[in-house]
Amino acid sequence: MPQMNDVVGLLPLPRPLMTGEVLDAGFRLFRAGLLRTLPYSGLVVLILELPTIYTIFASRASFGYAFVATYYLSLAYAVAFLLTVPALGVIVLRLNAVAVAERPRFRQEIRIALWRWLPGILATLGAFAIPVALVVLGPVFANGLSSEATLFLAIPLFWPTALFVVALPAFWCGGLGPMAAIAQSLRISWRRSWRMVGAILATLCMVSVFVLLVSIIVGLMAPLFGRADLFLSATVQSLLYLVVGAFGVPFLLAVLIVAHRDLEMRDRLRRGVRA
Repeated sequence: MPQMNDVVGLLPLPRPLMTGEVLDAGFRLFRAGLLRTLPYSGLVVLILELPTIYTIFASRASFGYAFVATYYLSLAYAVAFLLTVPALGVIVLRLNAVAVAERPRFRQEIRIALWRWLPGILATLGAFAIPVALVVLGPVFANGLSSEATLFLAIPLFWPTALFVVALPAFWCGGLGPMAAIAQSLRISWRRSWRMVGAILATLCMVSVFVLLVSIIVGLMAPLFGRADLFLSATVQSLLYLVVGAFGVPFLLAVLIVAHRDLEMRDRLRRGVRA
């Protein structure tokens, strides 16, 4: 008898889901595909952490050119983003295969991820442009504001994020082009954006619990390291975030895959009623 962990028949969905059911289905998909996606999600977080880790051990003089030394973090994160796009594609393809009870095929996933690398950059930018811009430009606009005020001002940005975020599974799972995926995301999310806002907030809250736990652990361990071991403390913190991110990335993508299928079904039902 198939077990719930196998997620047999999860996709296609039998009916439209409530927000809590989307999270539950996303968690079951995450649990079923965790071991199959963990190496790739760990690679994604490691690539994103490498610029910070490198700056811990390297001086500005080691960067060579003055331009690189000045804009090192921006350039490094831009390169890291380009490298993570195909890895995210492989994770989405593998989770989708698990959801439809198909056997994941490594060579096929790698071939698709590399073949669609360049358009995947546009689709990923369209899906996560607002969160990335918030992270990059947030400290500039939040200068002088408290963390509570910054969070309050950032909450309204969840709504436009919810409109575009399912463009990522639409691109990788639906086989659409980047512009078509973004357009579909906007079309199917427009009337149900607050449903997506609730799902995104709940997902971020669940992941934030573990991020907060890492911060607490680092804070408790800091006095043990002392000032002489700041490098070691920063390295330990990066490794802990690597572990949390390796689990958080596939969970977020699993929720997005289920949410995308749910929104697609609701859009088809709405069009059927009108017809």
